[in-house]
Amino acid sequence: MHKIVGVLIILAIFSLFCPQFGQADIVYIKNGDKLFGTVQNPSFSLQTPYGKILIKNKFLKILMFENLSAERWIVNTINNDQFSGSWLDSSVSFIQENGETKEFRKKDILRIKREIQGPSYPVTTTIFTMENDDRFSGRFLNPVISIRANYITKKVPSNDINRIEFTNDYQVDTKILLNNGDLIAGQLEPNQIRMAPDTIPEFSISQSGLKTIQFNAPKMVLKNFNPIDRPENDSDGDGVPDYADICMDTPKGVRINQDGCSARSEIARLNNHQKINGADRSETPSGEMKNILFDFDRIEIKPQYYSVLDNLAVMLSRNPEARVEIQGHTDNIGSAEYNLTLSERRAQTVKNYFVRKGVEKDRLIPVGYGFTVSKAPNEEEYGRALNRRVEFSLQN
Repeated sequence: MHKIVGVLIILAIFSLFCPQFGQADIVYIKNGDKLFGTVQNPSFSLQTPYGKILIKNKFLKILMFENLSAERWIVNTINNDQFSGSWLDSSVSFIQENGETKEFRKKDILRIKREIQGPSYPVTTTIFTMENDDRFSGRFLNPVISIRANYITKKVPSNDINRIEFTNDYQVDTKILLNNGDLIAGQLEPNQIRMAPDTIPEFSISQSGLKTIQFNAPKMVLKNFNPIDRPENDSDGDGVPDYADICMDTPKGVRINQDGCSARSEIARLNNHQKINGADRSETPSGEMKNILFDFDRIEIKPQYYSVLDNLAVMLSRNPEARVEIQGHTDNIGSAEYNLTLSERRAQTVKNYFVRKGVEKDRLIPVGYGFTVSKAPNEEEYGRALNRRVEFSLQN
């Protein structure tokens, strides 16, 4: 009994002084260094176009510097929310895996990544898409929305709403799609929308700061990574653990970057190494080109499809005469016009990925089909998920 009490006391003390146990963070420094350990900052503060927000450490998935704008940072969370703006914290406190404490200045940091593994789980939530393309989920706090159309004001309970679409002329042309399929367009009242995101405190925002609000939307939430389950092996002996090593067949003596790969381009590396992390990456022009799927109302490429796209990029680099049509598709939720634009943006995102890998722009043809070419029935979420895709077609 005394032994059990002693163990409990030790665990309590450990949890008190090590509240971050269970995290596995990587800090990438602009000088090329990459350090493993645990970020100690309790939260991350951003100044966004819709106000100052505070994101708790426990929600962090990745924080990265966006080179397109010197003051723009992007934060992704474990429940797949995205926030962007100026990062207000001046430094990051970090404990390395060897126990050494470090303090990094913000200006020296390229990105912070949290290691995550294991299955995700689905939730049904309300998703808010902001004018600056930030996107997060949470609760819609206005119990009733009033919309004025044709000199008549109609009160709509939020429980009856499927989607709200805001336009540049939001004062007269906001659209509400009801669960029964009816569409109402007009001026919303009140101007302020109240929301309670899952990862930050609740706040109010003007309609002009919003693009869409999607009610009863499916979403995947990631589970926290536990380093107890993390393999510490370094199969190729390059100094980068297997769990963080993209190139696990690096020859000894070759200079590597922070991901365990040689300094050569990704295309060159894949051309010379047919197997990466144990998976066969070979492909021919006549081989099957896999589709890639997208989350609801999103255009971001999910990490699990990077290898598929890299494989296709290699195939194109080996066949300089080949051209490919990048075909974007959506499910049937929302208007035809909105989904056509969404499908075009998905195709363009994939084109941009290939261009970054060295494929010439004029060999890539992005086309959007909206929801006109379904791969599966849209009546159930499983079918809609298959329809939110990009396909590839080789052109003569």
